[in-house]
Amino acid sequence: MVPSLTVSGAGLYLRPFEPGDAAELLSIHRRCRAAFDPFMPLRSEAYFSVEGQLAQIAADRARWESDQGYAFAVCRQESIVGRIALSNVVRGAWLSATLGYWVDVRVQGQGVATEAVQLAARAAFGGLHLHRLQAAIMPRNTPSLKVIRKAGFVYEGLAPFYLQIHGVWEDHQIFSLTRELWEGAEP
Repeated sequence: MVPSLTVSGAGLYLRPFEPGDAAELLSIHRRCRAAFDPFMPLRSEAYFSVEGQLAQIAADRARWESDQGYAFAVCRQESIVGRIALSNVVRGAWLSATLGYWVDVRVQGQGVATEAVQLAARAAFGGLHLHRLQAAIMPRNTPSLKVIRKAGFVYEGLAPFYLQIHGVWEDHQIFSLTRELWEGAEP
């Protein structure tokens, strides 16, 4: 059973994915595939099926149940418009997670990703009791770089050949946000 954690903002809310979301996710992935592919790991054709989306949701829910990661549907009204995840959760002295996100091409440039990142930070530093979030973004992903800066993340440096994206080892700029730097966080 995935514990409920919903975070609401001005125009969006984040909630855990449900198996009933598979068809809507598939529609977004098919529509946005050309835009997403240059910034995503390679995915098999099976991923672009209802079964593939159900498998992704099941994996997300298993990580949620084991406190290893928290994938949220980014929703505007009742429609899914994106995905944001706090992955690689480590407790103990590190108390951190990595942040990843995408939004439907239909809502890009409307502040949706920025609000989603801010809501995910609220979840991370609030109910999930994390201390640090880290985001890794390819230098050519200008829109995502704007989002992460608007959300208050601090640039830490360049990580050469950091992640394999679409079959190529890509450099990434590393950004972080800590509880201390998060606007509105308790000291």
